[in-house]
Amino acid sequence: MLEFSAKKPSKLKSFDSDALIHVDGVEDGSFAVASSKKELKALMKSDADVVYDAKKGKLYLNANGEEKGWGKKKVGGLIARFKGKPELSAEQFEGMEAFDAVTGDHDHEHDHDHEHGGDTKEQIASYRETLTDSEEADLLVDFTLEPKKALKRVIKDGKKEGYVFDRDELAEELEEMDKGGAFTDIELDAAAMEALFSQGGEQEARSLRSC
Repeated sequence: MLEFSAKKPSKLKSFDSDALIHVDGVEDGSFAVASSKKELKALMKSDADVVYDAKKGKLYLNANGEEKGWGKKKVGGLIARFKGKPELSAEQFEGMEAFDAVTGDHDHEHDHDHEHGGDTKEQIASYRETLTDSEEADLLVDFTLEPKKALKRVIKDGKKEGYVFDRDELAEELEEMDKGGAFTDIELDAAAMEALFSQGGEQEARSLRSC
């Protein structure tokens, strides 16, 4: 029996396909697999209780139903990372059934109808879930080298996804995330590392490389 919780996400280097998985907080629920970034975003705003990002091997707990994002920190969100991106199905989860998604194009107009208020950290966390690893790496490099440019880009991109960020709060949160190591699990490519070094970001690059 494997137990996963949003309070402390698990990292699995190996996975036994015969193991039964229990998700903390979910007794009877539904399990869905996202095979693309578009599907992941759609499932994030669905009634699916547990969502597996097959492209990245990441398992998420959807704690707020059809609302934007995965729910409050440590209540919902990432619960496990699987090395090797194994195939998962509802049968492997205790008390879960396969999610019956309604097919059809997602109405993007509703992307802008979610609550614009709320906690800035939660909104930024939800926004980060829409980014690929390479996009997050670009954000880190931009924020390290050109903070104003990075803020402008995030605010602009956020609007496309329906987010409305306060510039000052966003700057403060990104700085805290950078200092707190929120980006340290991102693998920077050679060009990004070189950019950090050439612009005096030796310390940031060294800390990232050591991880």
